[in-house]
Amino acid sequence: MTATHDVDVAVSDARTQLPGLLDQQARDGGVVYLTRYGRRVGAVVPVDVAERLEELEDAYWARRAEEALQRDEPTIPWGQALAELESDDADQDDARR
Repeated sequence: MTATHDVDVAVSDARTQLPGLLDQQARDGGVVYLTRYGRRVGAVVPVDVAERLEELEDAYWARRAEEALQRDEPTIPWGQALAELESDDADQDDARR
């Protein structure tokens, strides 16, 4: 994918142009960057790019999980970890008040 296919479009304009942008840009390998006040805030990318990103992310987290398991450290169930994280967030919110 080359930068010549990429285009910046204001979010307000993209609302009415989305079908055409999908047909012209994303299908042909270009990236549509959505902007708000001239700043990029999102992107519409071809499906193969999004799927590849998901594959890379899955592989990264699988590798990280395998490394953690190989260290033979104690583990806790996800529900417990989430509860502890949320508890820490609540404690930090209380400290800010």
